[in-house]
Amino acid sequence: MALIDKINDFAKTATEKTNNAIEITKLSAKIDSEQRTLNDIVRKIGEYYVAKIDSGEVLDEEVMAIYEGVLASRNSIAEMRAEIETLKAPKTSSVVSAEQKFCPFCGKPLDVSAKFCLHCGQQQPGC
Repeated sequence: MALIDKINDFAKTATEKTNNAIEITKLSAKIDSEQRTLNDIVRKIGEYYVAKIDSGEVLDEEVMAIYEGVLASRNSIAEMRAEIETLKAPKTSSVVSAEQKFCPFCGKPLDVSAKFCLHCGQQQPGC
């Protein structure tokens, strides 16, 4: 009888461990889903405040310091897009006018006095 009890205990323990593993997997999947939801919410908050700053609103110093990173990334992207356009363009003339800059949003060339991009419509920083 002791052997049967041991086998029953082993089966019960194995079943509990299996059920726990299943529950852990389900909870982990739910955590991943919630984490994605949280990341989306945080991204939306960030986009909201970046749009406010883009439109000229000034926020507290810490946020404005973080926003400098946004501007740096936009400028870097614009430069790389311009480089791509240069590489794609025929080799007739690679001279860029001194009266030209690049939109930090879409990377297209603009007149330095442009307040809005003629290509994507975004207001230019500092305007």
